[in-house]
Amino acid sequence: MLSKETRRGYWCECWTQDLGESERPTLRASFDAYSAPQADRWVAVALRTISPALDSGASDDAWAWLYQGRIATRQALLRRQPCRV
Repeated sequence: MLSKETRRGYWCECWTQDLGESERPTLRASFDAYSAPQADRWVAVALRTISPALDSGASDDAWAWLYQGRIATRQALLRRQPCRV
């Protein structure tokens, strides 16, 4: 039986796509987070996990987000705004 309560949270997805190929994006993982900090941590772990497979430019961008851009992402999540990394 479905509950009539609406549970608030954050739906996180990790997609990859090789821009040099004509392939479609591939869903690698997803996660149902209960809070903005939990969603932020999941994204950081997912990004650290896939970063070794990225080309050097994309890897540099990933680590720049981990060290600098992550604050803006967490603030957006706390304001309940969708965001993309």
